[in-house]
Amino acid sequence: MRSNRIISAAALVSTLIGGSGLRAEVPIRVADVTKLKGYGVNHLIGTGLVVGLGGTGDGDAYEVTMRSLAKALGSLAAPVNGLEELKDTSNVALVMLDAVIPEHGVREGDRIDVHVSAFGSAESLAGGRLLVTPLVYRDLTIPNVFAYASGAVHLPDPTVSTVGVVEGGAVINEDVLVGFTATGSELPFSNDWIRSEGVYLTYVLEDSHAGWGLAVAIAEAINAELSLAADVERVAVAADPKNVIVWVPPFQRADIASWIRDIEELSTLMPVTEARVTIDRSTGTIVVSGDAQISPVIVSHKGLTITVRVPAPAADEPRIESREFIALDTGERANAGLSDLLQALNQLKVPVEDRIAILTEIQRAGKLHAKLVFTD
Repeated sequence: MRSNRIISAAALVSTLIGGSGLRAEVPIRVADVTKLKGYGVNHLIGTGLVVGLGGTGDGDAYEVTMRSLAKALGSLAAPVNGLEELKDTSNVALVMLDAVIPEHGVREGDRIDVHVSAFGSAESLAGGRLLVTPLVYRDLTIPNVFAYASGAVHLPDPTVSTVGVVEGGAVINEDVLVGFTATGSELPFSNDWIRSEGVYLTYVLEDSHAGWGLAVAIAEAINAELSLAADVERVAVAADPKNVIVWVPPFQRADIASWIRDIEELSTLMPVTEARVTIDRSTGTIVVSGDAQISPVIVSHKGLTITVRVPAPAADEPRIESREFIALDTGERANAGLSDLLQALNQLKVPVEDRIAILTEIQRAGKLHAKLVFTD
């Protein structure tokens, strides 16, 4: 027997009347919504051997591992005449290595974690130790060895025994520095204001904030504050909805850090942004931004029941009509705020997966006046 969920429309209607409104502009720092071009993680990779596995390694049936082991032994003055000499070797596993260089770069001698993944027939890396292995840049056209990795393998998740990490296991062999500036000729933008010999910074707006309104607002804030100091009409321009180009005057190039600081500490007003609904299916998180609205709509979904008062509730004895659907009545307004619907679904205790399905169907019907974005 199906049990329908019931909610009074009185609470829903009151929510619809008072729940929406235009978003006010709010002050934000440039550093809070942008990233300076040049920041970004890089990866070092390699293949290596994990030893000491106590019988949970690849075994001699996996010849790739045996050939790698034979080569390693040869380099250690313990040559192997043939793979048959490694018969019944099961305490070694061939692994892929991945080390992430932080966005601020690294210097020679720094240590970073190494992620280790078995790709042969190994059953477990527990208790193993990574032999010394060179790490190279993910772009194999760059031949430099940037780090050497070794150390004990730990399993962050004991239920996944073929993936581990060597904490601080990679010692940086070469500096990896971050470059923030570019000449005008190196920029991928065509603009009469950009000079080929000039030096520029690029501020990249985060995807959730990208848009002409904020890009122009940031450029205007930078110009208002710094163009006088640079003795020019403007030092910044919004190249597109995601990138703001900032000129570095000659007198600042020897002290570019202070110029970056002055830019990133500037404040501007966040304009009313694009209405957007961001859904993360993996966590069940729904985030509504901007003035997201929906047109009057009726959604039938899995026998949900709402009690709709016809007419509006009075102090004495209102009439009640029960229906097996969610009815969103916007009253005198043309549209309702999306938050109103979400609050109604919350009162109905509708599961997250059903809320996502309802929003998707409303969007398909053309009744959702917001951009629907899935992040999973």
